[in-house]
Amino acid sequence: MPLSKYKINLVILLFFITLCMAMLGLYCRTNAALSLFWPCNAMLLGLLVRFPQLSSALTFPAIYVGLVTADIAFGTHVAASMGMDAANLSFIVTGLGVLLTGSTTSRRLQALNRVFPASVVGAAVCAVIGSVASQHYFHDDLVQGWISWFCEQVSTSILLLPVMITLPRSDEINELLRECRQVSPLPLISLGVSIAAGISVGGGGSLIFPLPALMWCAVSYPLFITCLLTLITGITEIILVASNVLTIQGRDDFFLIDSLASARLGVAAMTVSPLIVALSATANKKLVARITRRADYDLLTGALTRSGLAARLDALMARRDHNFNGAAFVVDIDRFKNINDTFGHAAGDYVLAQTVERIRQTLQQTAIISRMGGEEFLILIEDISLPRAFLLANRLRQSIEQHTIILNDDDLSVTISIGISSLERVDAKTLDEAIKSADKQLYLAKSSGRNRVCPEVVL
Repeated sequence: MPLSKYKINLVILLFFITLCMAMLGLYCRTNAALSLFWPCNAMLLGLLVRFPQLSSALTFPAIYVGLVTADIAFGTHVAASMGMDAANLSFIVTGLGVLLTGSTTSRRLQALNRVFPASVVGAAVCAVIGSVASQHYFHDDLVQGWISWFCEQVSTSILLLPVMITLPRSDEINELLRECRQVSPLPLISLGVSIAAGISVGGGGSLIFPLPALMWCAVSYPLFITCLLTLITGITEIILVASNVLTIQGRDDFFLIDSLASARLGVAAMTVSPLIVALSATANKKLVARITRRADYDLLTGALTRSGLAARLDALMARRDHNFNGAAFVVDIDRFKNINDTFGHAAGDYVLAQTVERIRQTLQQTAIISRMGGEEFLILIEDISLPRAFLLANRLRQSIEQHTIILNDDDLSVTISIGISSLERVDAKTLDEAIKSADKQLYLAKSSGRNRVCPEVVL
């Protein structure tokens, strides 16, 4: 099947992203290593995980052409470029296979849980191809070449992949900013102090000085922020070692691997722990949120439960220094028992869910909707007078009456009756009084023929 124009545009975009990232890595090239920091492979792998729409028949050819083009632009021979970049491409293909194969969990969560094995396996395969190419074209030592390739790839991947995978979507940014405003800066300050202490003390153990601070960040900050801080810390330590600012071992020729390769392995080993802790903390937060949601929200309609309503009102009053000054609606679906008796409880559940959804669409977003039991709901609306509340309630009644509910070719359309009362505060006593008053008005609406709002207000 031919590629659509949209897919072709994505392939072109992927080519230019590859080209830019490869050039960035080539600018970081040093005499002591292939590249001080090669972000291209891990970043592209993360993009393919995060954005499945990038995958097509031309995905890997586009990446490979982008890699080779960047190398040629920097003066590398064509044949050497093709050999070296075959190693880079092998990392992406291998890593993607490890990250996404054989699991039914969510794509992002599965990838995060497999960052370490994907990085190690991908780096090992990449190092085999890369070291052979380096020996053939540049006459490098095969073993030292493999070590250099492996250490660079595994460290960069473990640092960068989590950031790419957890990169927030546009609809997640506001929540991320809200969480960041609520946390303490002390873990971040301790991270900076620990890095400075490592520079001052020196030696091999100095690489892990930031570990306790990173663990503190992992349990304090959102997952993406922890991954970002881990990335910044790891890059900082690698640059410090490469610049001889941070000394971690003696003469290079005394050891099997040089200081930079050792630093990369040390950083990779250190940064896995904060990632695991951050994943555990995030999983616990999500579990608590799901449990809280089950307690605070009605699973059928999504409306607040009684406990959820109490928690919402407590939070509402904690943020304000003035009264509520609004109205309470008690809403009841007319002749709902007939729906259950005639069409079954599944049909009744469908009607309840559809009715609440219609209520949400009709009212403003600030309206608080709670299921009081059965087919009865409580709605609290702030900053509204009783006459305006009557107009709004009547509009809601008409919206429900005009809304058609069809299930299995059966017309399940319903009407509602509404009792309203004013509400000046939302503490337990005044709320109970408002509900009792609205209940009385609802009874009048029911006894007067249903499908109406009480009390009627003369405007």
